[in-house]
Amino acid sequence: MLLSSRSIIPLYIIVASIVVLTDWTRLADTANLTRENGSVETMSMVGYLAALAVYLLRSGKQTFWPVPVVLGLMALREFDADKRFTSEGLLSTNIFSADTLLWEKGLAVGLWALLVCTLFTLIRYRAAPFAAALRTGSRWAILLLAAIGIAAFSKSIDGLARKLSPLNIDVSDQVSAGAGTLEEMLELLIPVLFMLAMTRKKDRQDARVSDDAMQPAE
Repeated sequence: MLLSSRSIIPLYIIVASIVVLTDWTRLADTANLTRENGSVETMSMVGYLAALAVYLLRSGKQTFWPVPVVLGLMALREFDADKRFTSEGLLSTNIFSADTLLWEKGLAVGLWALLVCTLFTLIRYRAAPFAAALRTGSRWAILLLAAIGIAAFSKSIDGLARKLSPLNIDVSDQVSAGAGTLEEMLELLIPVLFMLAMTRKKDRQDARVSDDAMQPAE
């Protein structure tokens, strides 16, 4: 195998660092490092694709379908695929209330159905083992929890001024821009945590199998 699952993580970190730093040195005065389709957003998408590759390489025949679906959808989300090809965002209720094409509404319904089915399956089959691993302090579970927490936090500060406006809370342009930059930079960290969690979990499973194999036969 030319590229192992373990080597993907440092390779991604190195490539992402080079791409972002190169983009930063070439920025025009009016440009933003976290602009749409910029290096940060692009490398975030690549990060989720890298995490997808790590999972598929590590899981083998034990692939649990919701995991690659989630990682694939997150990569597409970074590519803005949910609103790039339709008149309204597929994850927005506007696509149902606005005068959009029938195929766009159907695509949105299909996407929501896939999301609900995926999340339901994850919770049903993985929530209890995940909670048990957290209680025992398993590193893979802690890494995964950190990734989920950072993802939730980054989502909460995305469009901070717009979200606080209904509460009559004014957010300065500087704070809003800073929150946007932080959100985009955190997006680079999330797939790395996913990859570390998957690698750590598989290593633990392999170690358990090895220990069982060393036990004397009864």
